[in-house]
Amino acid sequence: MKALQSLPQNYDLHKEIDLSRDYRLLVVLNLLAIPLLFLFSWFFRRLALLFRSDFQTGEIRISTLDSVLGIVVSLVGVIILHELVHGVFFWVITGQRPHFGFKGAYAFAAAPTWYIARGPYLIVGLSPLVLITIAGVLLLPVVPLEILSPLALALTFNGAGAIGDAAIVVYLLTLPPSVLINDRGDAVAVYIKQDT
Repeated sequence: MKALQSLPQNYDLHKEIDLSRDYRLLVVLNLLAIPLLFLFSWFFRRLALLFRSDFQTGEIRISTLDSVLGIVVSLVGVIILHELVHGVFFWVITGQRPHFGFKGAYAFAAAPTWYIARGPYLIVGLSPLVLITIAGVLLLPVVPLEILSPLALALTFNGAGAIGDAAIVVYLLTLPPSVLINDRGDAVAVYIKQDT
């Protein structure tokens, strides 16, 4: 079972995680992302130095405007790419175009009319973190030097920004494999099969 458009009768709502209503959870996830920014920044800069002897952060002369522009472009670009990757996997699993949205503190891709099995949903949840990281690391040795810092920054934003995805994945791994997930973007409802 991959995805269904109607919930089977023997499934009941187990938990709903709604970021539009649970302000505390939203704040906690954003606070947890802060140390991840530092960790991923250190990690991807180390990788850049490992792959590229020409990458010495002190040797690159960048204006303040270029730095700010690089940060904004990296952040916006990675948010769009991250959600597009989620969307592609929603589309593959459901055969239907996903919904995309942005609500101030977070962006999302969703399949609001589908109930997705845990296995495929875990793939949807982890795919941006895994695929963007792999692609970015493969690009580190070959991109022009001027793009190296923005690329490392984009990888950092993607890693830290996947905190919500990682939290859902970890939570789902504590539940039976038969659960179904309805992802409406700002809310994820988890349904558990009842013993009959």
